[in-house]
Amino acid sequence: MLAWEGGAGRGHVVTLARVARALSGLAPCDAALGWMTHAGEIAPWCEGVFPGVRLPYDRAGRAARKAPPSASWAEWLLDCGFGDGAKMARRVSWWLDTLGRRQIGLLIGDYAPCALMAARIAGIPALAIGTGYGIPPAGLKSFPIFLPEYAAREADEAMLTATLNAALGPLGLPELAHLPDVYARSGEIVRSFEMLDPYRGMRSAPYLPPVANYSGITAGTGTEVFCYFSTTELAQPGLVEALERCGLPLRGYLPGACPEIINRLAAAGMRIEPAPLSADEIARCARIVCNAGQHGMLSLGLAAGLAQVCLPQHLEQLYVARCAEQAGVAQVIWPRSAPADTICDVLRSTYDDSAMQLRARGLAETLLPHFTRDDETLLREAIVPFLSNSCCHP
Repeated sequence: MLAWEGGAGRGHVVTLARVARALSGLAPCDAALGWMTHAGEIAPWCEGVFPGVRLPYDRAGRAARKAPPSASWAEWLLDCGFGDGAKMARRVSWWLDTLGRRQIGLLIGDYAPCALMAARIAGIPALAIGTGYGIPPAGLKSFPIFLPEYAAREADEAMLTATLNAALGPLGLPELAHLPDVYARSGEIVRSFEMLDPYRGMRSAPYLPPVANYSGITAGTGTEVFCYFSTTELAQPGLVEALERCGLPLRGYLPGACPEIINRLAAAGMRIEPAPLSADEIARCARIVCNAGQHGMLSLGLAAGLAQVCLPQHLEQLYVARCAEQAGVAQVIWPRSAPADTICDVLRSTYDDSAMQLRARGLAETLLPHFTRDDETLLREAIVPFLSNSCCHP
């Protein structure tokens, strides 16, 4: 069973689709997705693809109570309903029923803590897959703060843990000693560069490449600004206005944009792509990349040796984007409410910054050992031991 519960970006489905493809011919896969928007990308390799448990982030509720930005992963869990025992019992019960009916022998979850807990109750092996930020290492007693300027905690981890124990203990979940125990699992597949992982030095398994369709490093002859915004980034008026006014050659894949925004940007000269571009095409045609600091797209830019402009939408993206900025290969625009003039200035300065583009290609050279043109073999090697040993459970 391939499970995805939280985070609305396309990259979660792409990650699980790679797993399903790698397991083709070895084991049949089902996929239970929190959002079905990109289900077509995983369907060809699965027997069944259907809606599953969804962990919608309550951004509006957080704003209404004037809560501080999410200081730690505990805040994210709180805003995804982990303080509501009845809701959590329903979520985990759904998974238990589904795992039983579908006769699941292995669960692989991307941002799927409810599924991991259900697998633990059911006694089947479970793997957590995804980026380093979303896979806390085993043994944590509390979730750390990653960005010092956002340190005000709202979530009471002891209270959340007690709520989960009361709600899920009757379903068979072993008592949680600490809130990070919701991620107890048989193993992990962290797809990242060590430089982007806030838990670097604490991993139990080697990193797998974050970029599956690696194309090689750009020759530095591209002329376009390649824009990738997969969810609601373009609801920010300043960003749309900046793209209209910047005067740079733009090309974009914008699966989350509404028709009105698509029409505005097309009228302003952006070349709109109806489907994802290959890494080869991006490396060949782009001079710089503009994105939200999504781990997948940012990693593709690092692999291709492209300088980047990042407009993070939340603190996870901010953390990842700042890692690239600290390496001298990106500029980060924060907060999200930045005006069009600021965004225009950063886009133009990055486009003209030949020194940053040279650093980006140099960094890509140092990261070469971590890239692969096809991750199928690596994924199989990581997963097959758990397929063959159904007794290996948390």
